[in-house]
Amino acid sequence: MPNAQFSGAVVIPALDEYKFLPETLSSLTISNPALNSTIVVIVVNSSAETSAEKLAENAKMLAALRAGDTEFCGGMEIGKELFWIDATSAKKQISAKGGVGEARKIGMDSCLELFHLEALDEKLFFCLDADTLVSENYLSAAYEYFQMHASTQAATMNFAHRSGKTEIEHAAIEIYENFMRYYVRGLEFAGSPYAFYALGSAIICRAEAYVRAGGMRARNGGEDFYFMQAVSKFGHCGVIENALVRPSARPSDRVPFGTGPKVREIVDGHELLFYNPEIFKNLKVLLYTVNNLKKPEEFKDLPEILTKNCGEETLEFLEKNNFNAVWEKIFKNTKQETIYLKKSFHTWFDAFRTLKYIHFCEGKYPRVRKSSL
Repeated sequence: MPNAQFSGAVVIPALDEYKFLPETLSSLTISNPALNSTIVVIVVNSSAETSAEKLAENAKMLAALRAGDTEFCGGMEIGKELFWIDATSAKKQISAKGGVGEARKIGMDSCLELFHLEALDEKLFFCLDADTLVSENYLSAAYEYFQMHASTQAATMNFAHRSGKTEIEHAAIEIYENFMRYYVRGLEFAGSPYAFYALGSAIICRAEAYVRAGGMRARNGGEDFYFMQAVSKFGHCGVIENALVRPSARPSDRVPFGTGPKVREIVDGHELLFYNPEIFKNLKVLLYTVNNLKKPEEFKDLPEILTKNCGEETLEFLEKNNFNAVWEKIFKNTKQETIYLKKSFHTWFDAFRTLKYIHFCEGKYPRVRKSSL
């Protein structure tokens, strides 16, 4: 247990990361000297489905942490700035379904118990991965950013994946990173309030926002997406441009979807196509129509207004999602002011429904090899 108050916590889930964790901790050590009030918490985790080989690697990690192995710990001192949680030993394992999200949640919830409740808005959570390096100003840039942006509740640190071990791996991560950036640019072009990067190793948030969002999602993949979506519904999510996280480019099967599996697919010869830009143009018409309504009474007729302005695919999607009936209930239960009615629409048409809309539109607008907006 920490013997002093701290301003922030870097939480790192670790499963079979004995080879990679020391380098990550070393990069944090370089970033940490002027900020002794920040602690780093390693959540060594596994489930009943974890292989014996990975369990053995976890045991080596725990042994090194228990021993305070200076080289393994990247120069950090156990009990001063570096702490660990055993979620891998018998009767302490997490669920296979919960996976990395549950590991993050265990670490963040444990730190939350040590914060003074009246000062949650001033405390920061840093989500990082065990194979991700950070720039020297990783911590200082985040603290400065949140001090300067009082209304921002969460942010994604700027990121650039490291080179792969082979030319094919390197090309694969470049393709996937371009895909990620293209998707967010498409949402920005369309005017979506959910134009954020869902990258678990790059998320930073206020402790108060963590609580308001209901905590990290205990799921094996996508926990970062659903957490950021929850924060976006009540506060601004920004980007910290002047610092960097550098995730590994290695192919992986640790989670069912995300960077690791996509890199593996590309390396195996599966082409990653880009969303058709026509879809984002259609999305822009939908969001522009909603965002430019001026009077509360206009929102009562929103289904009819959208029918006049939106294309066939958009209207089919809304019909499939029973929008007319849903909106009638939303309108009746929302404060009759434009700002609240717009917010209610975007709460319904959230990041997940936006993604479903994009996939729905692929029926008419198939993906393309290369595109720009």
